[in-house]
Amino acid sequence: MDAATPSAADPALAELPQHLALVCSQFARLAARRSEVGVGSVSWRVVATIERLGPLRLSEIAERERVSRPTATTVIKRLEEEGLVRREADPTDSRSSLVSTTEAGSAQLAAWRGQLANGVGALLEPLPEEDLATLARASELLARILESHDG
Repeated sequence: MDAATPSAADPALAELPQHLALVCSQFARLAARRSEVGVGSVSWRVVATIERLGPLRLSEIAERERVSRPTATTVIKRLEEEGLVRREADPTDSRSSLVSTTEAGSAQLAAWRGQLANGVGALLEPLPEEDLATLARASELLARILESHDG
């Protein structure tokens, strides 16, 4: 067995990756339905990524969102038409442009986050504080894993 293969002696570890992927995906879909955000998750994820990291090239957006460049181009074009992002010439490379959020994009992102918090908050409310702390810690760990493998 190589180092990348979980030990057969630890079935919980062997099951964890697929369980996390499935549960995270299901939770994201449930959260989107309950939050009534009104846009696809790709749209608000892209706006959130640009808001968090600052101006990005299309290739960086595609890489970070793990989508093809044509898909990223389509999403950015739609977000630009909606006034949520803008493209400007990249001062370090005249062949490229940088995508940044507009004031309207930042405001819409804040509204989406509020709707998400309200929609998901009701799901979390009944949990004891200890479970909420566990979820918060797990969320931090997942974020750290994602950031360390974010391309």
